[in-house]
Amino acid sequence: MFDWRSVIDSTRIRLCLDCGKCTVVCPVARYDPEFNPRLIVQGALMQNGRAPTDERIWSCINCNMCMERCNYNVEFTDFIRYLRYKALAEGTEIRYSHGGIPQAIMNMMAHREIKQNRLNWLPEDIQIHKHSDTVFFTGCAPYFDILFNELGVKMVEGSKGALRLLNRAQIPFTLLANERCCGRDLLLLGDMEGFLALAEANVYELSRRGIKNIITNCPECYYTLKVDYPKFLENWDISVMHMTEVITPLIENGQLALGELKQKVTYHDPCTLGRYSRIFDQPRGILHSMDGLELVEMADNREKALCCGANPWVHCGSVNKQIQKERLDQAGATGADILVTACPKCQIHLKCAQETTENDSICQIEIQDIFDLAAQSLLPQEVS
Repeated sequence: MFDWRSVIDSTRIRLCLDCGKCTVVCPVARYDPEFNPRLIVQGALMQNGRAPTDERIWSCINCNMCMERCNYNVEFTDFIRYLRYKALAEGTEIRYSHGGIPQAIMNMMAHREIKQNRLNWLPEDIQIHKHSDTVFFTGCAPYFDILFNELGVKMVEGSKGALRLLNRAQIPFTLLANERCCGRDLLLLGDMEGFLALAEANVYELSRRGIKNIITNCPECYYTLKVDYPKFLENWDISVMHMTEVITPLIENGQLALGELKQKVTYHDPCTLGRYSRIFDQPRGILHSMDGLELVEMADNREKALCCGANPWVHCGSVNKQIQKERLDQAGATGADILVTACPKCQIHLKCAQETTENDSICQIEIQDIFDLAAQSLLPQEVS
């Protein structure tokens, strides 16, 4: 599927041997002195395309901080993905997180013949237009709520909030009862076969329903559908928008009015929404539009925002927890009551650190979805 020479050329990876800025800014390297992007590249080039034996390829959290600072536009995260693909193809064993259940769920959804009912969570007050050519892509939120129930996460609350905002703005949409995972975690893992199976199953469902537009509140679904699907699928011509892109203009032109919330919040930029997709202002615009809400920024924000410590559900260990603790400490230092984010997985990983880290000093700030928060500002009698 990949040609070694084309991978080297397309990622410009040979240029990674010059400066070392990536190592300086890499959050993994800060806590793991054995992790060095340049040494990983050097070792891979010396192996000349053979499957890598360096386990550190699984430590990269794909936060894109290296590409943000690279003077040569080296696509290190794409190169890591290729190395993982080679390792998987040649039988390398992976240390899966959460017992490998997330990957098992993804692989089950990849089967074309599977029939799901993903709409049991949908409240009666939300109006769906069954024949709309715009679909709201929910992602894996319903599965996450079950899988991470012990963490007290409520991913579908963010989806419900987003749908209520669309209803209020009178934006018609439909939902897919048999929607699949977008496949991003499998893509980052190097499981191209699994990723393509999910992508093709989604294309089949979307095409069958005549869908022309997708709105999603998940940054990973957004980036995968908008950027990755066109790279790997022929004839992908569906428009994709993140929820922040949809409602921010509506707020600005007065079509959607948010209410009052007297809270002090800080905003966590998800890597995929921020550094990957360059969406920084829209979420902040949503927060600023709520009367009484005070937004205070963390020390590292926007392009410099620290990652939540996530990986595609593999090799999660003490380094990831230290990154998460640092980010939570930054949130706590703002004096905010709530840490707001627009990414379901950021909520899961930061909440996991709060619940499982054996450290009484870890910041226990409340973590909430931005669309859930925004929908709460609507007066109850005005919710349709």
